[in-house]
Amino acid sequence: MFFFQRASTQISPAHRKFNSDKRLFNMPKNSKRSVSQADKELFEKVLSDVIPIERSSSSRDPYQETVKIPEQRSGLKFASENLNNQTKELSSPEPLFLNDFLPGRAPGLDRSTSTKMAKGQFKIQGRLDLHGMTQQKAYVALTDFIQGAYREKKRNLLVITGKGKRQERADSDFFEATDGVLKRSVPVWMAEPPLRNLVLAFSTAKKAHGGTGALYVLLRKA
Repeated sequence: MFFFQRASTQISPAHRKFNSDKRLFNMPKNSKRSVSQADKELFEKVLSDVIPIERSSSSRDPYQETVKIPEQRSGLKFASENLNNQTKELSSPEPLFLNDFLPGRAPGLDRSTSTKMAKGQFKIQGRLDLHGMTQQKAYVALTDFIQGAYREKKRNLLVITGKGKRQERADSDFFEATDGVLKRSVPVWMAEPPLRNLVLAFSTAKKAHGGTGALYVLLRKA
């Protein structure tokens, strides 16, 4: 008969550590088993050799950066600026209608220029015929014409408005000459922004240039 004696098994420290590491990393992720003191010590031992990465001074945390919001003008500030612009436009004196003054006596206009305009001795540098246009088209045409002449440093202009049509009066046996719409409107347009800043004076033209159906227009110096 043979007798077998069970040999005592001796486990080396390295083998024990391997088994412990294997047990730690093979642990189910969703395991709710409490961590033993040995596992905690093993985990702390593993982390003891880890060297933390130094954070570069040039690195930036995108969550800590300040976003610069563009400045927006408030409605009140915008309204104030708009009012100031309108006030500036109205600061220019209203154009002179030379027919209201004696020749050479218009305030703010030198005697020689005033006299030449009154006598029709006006060297015309630009001409615009509004006759037959609607008010809307005439206004656009007049504005473009005067602004263009001002940019080109032209000062002496002739604007033809037309004399208007004769209308029959119900209580009369004769026809009465009435002023045309454009003849009445053009002086008003020139006395309001944006044209009032460009027009210095105007007067009724002489017969050779259209008479009461036309205006001499003198622009301010550019």
